Amino acid sequence: MTNQCYITTELELRKLLLLSINRILITTVLLIYIFLSSPAASAQCKQADDNCVLTGQWHISTALGAGVLTNPLHGGENIPLVVLPYIHYYGEQFFIENNVIGYSLLQSEDVILSVISQLNREKSFFTQWQAKHLFIPTFSDTVNLQPEKEYVNQNEIKKRKWALDGGVQVNWFISDTIELKAQLLHDINNVYQGFNSQLRLDKFISLSNNTRVNAAIGLNWQSQKLSNYYYGISPSDKVAVRSLYQAKSGSNPFISLNIRHQLSQHWQAQFFIKREFLGSHISNSPLIQESNISSAFVGVVYAF
Repeated sequence: MTNQCYITTELELRKLLLLSINRILITTVLLIYIFLSSPAASAQCKQADDNCVLTGQWHISTALGAGVLTNPLHGGENIPLVVLPYIHYYGEQFFIENNVIGYSLLQSEDVILSVISQLNREKSFFTQWQAKHLFIPTFSDTVNLQPEKEYVNQNEIKKRKWALDGGVQVNWFISDTIELKAQLLHDINNVYQGFNSQLRLDKFISLSNNTRVNAAIGLNWQSQKLSNYYYGISPSDKVAVRSLYQAKSGSNPFISLNIRHQLSQHWQAQFFIKREFLGSHISNSPLIQESNISSAFVGVVYAF
């Protein structure tokens, strides 16, 4: 009886969390529509904001707060977002943007063509993040929102590896407040031996001298080899034959909203939320429990 009540409570908490995120995302969609369809104040470089920084200088800051990146896998653990480092450096051609290292080959007033390298994020969902037990609620692995669907626990299959991606990136600054970014990447350490790409449209808004908003929509594409390596189920995973699954290529659309408010010279308040909707090439896998990936964070940022 006690276990049944516990599972029911966990299920209600999970539904409440998803409902709250859904409501915020609806608001995000409306804001993006308003931002993209109406003029707004331009973000000037002299303001030294997040999307326009001085070259030749390191820009280091740390966010401290409460947040989570949900894990769509059966048996996967939500990833805590508590301390978030931000590291940026822009030289004449070489640059660092957090986990991205790049070199600009061609630069004009509106377009930049670069080669970049970054860690592929898919492996993070197959990693056990024990620190989460200290910071965010734990949802019982026994809770199954779709009991009629047979699933495979990610802890019972062959380990997936980290992949290091490399490729090209194009930044097109359509205006002072709109940027279109496109990436085409391949794993340079031959883990999944495939490709992935991203197309992202950002809108930057200055609501006041101290408050800035970044609304974005985009699409992540994964090749068949990438999808199948991480989310496919093969005989080498040593599961029941009926659970075998071969993933195809596909796309995941996403939407995000990032708000920062300047509190003082070094301190900012930050709110961030993002949702990525998994395509059927991934969501149909027996490994997948949720058809989307959500992340949210609220806290303060200190700029050194």
